[in-house]
Amino acid sequence: MTHPRPHSSGFSLAELLITVVILGVLAAVGTDSLINLARRERANTVTTELTGWLDQVSRDASRFNAQAGGALCTVTLSTGTVAAGAQLARIEPAACASQNTLTLPGLYANNASARITANPSQFVFTARGTLSTPTNAALPNGQVLININVNDERPLRCIRMVGLIGVLEVGRNNAAATGACTEWGRV
Repeated sequence: MTHPRPHSSGFSLAELLITVVILGVLAAVGTDSLINLARRERANTVTTELTGWLDQVSRDASRFNAQAGGALCTVTLSTGTVAAGAQLARIEPAACASQNTLTLPGLYANNASARITANPSQFVFTARGTLSTPTNAALPNGQVLININVNDERPLRCIRMVGLIGVLEVGRNNAAATGACTEWGRV
């Protein structure tokens, strides 16, 4: 006489181990993607804020220059490491723009800071709506170039203002934290 087998409910140890390994791999891949997404968003936040401010300031400065008989509006960018809440840029005289200073926005992370390089770090909006240096010297390569990264990590974001006509362009390099942006687009 044969005895029926007892009914087995549940998973074997091998099945559980395979499931745990698969979940671990998926969590590792997902975590890395989430970290990269957060880095890009922090760099994009700083770039968007600064680009928007520069665009508004250039329009305000043109109006101010027309009303003030050609007075110059000088923009000074903070360079090096800039902490959240610190001044990122200012324009002088203050009457040149409706918002004469820009502070670095919060970056959704403790101790996050932006590394800013600018060439030149100080430039002037002229009465004709063009860009120049405060000493009226030629701009390097005819442009103002600003590089931005957060916490000295990739990605790199760039803002380029062409001096003759003041066109704003935003660039990116997702593979590097320093160097040059490889993709450019107009604002």
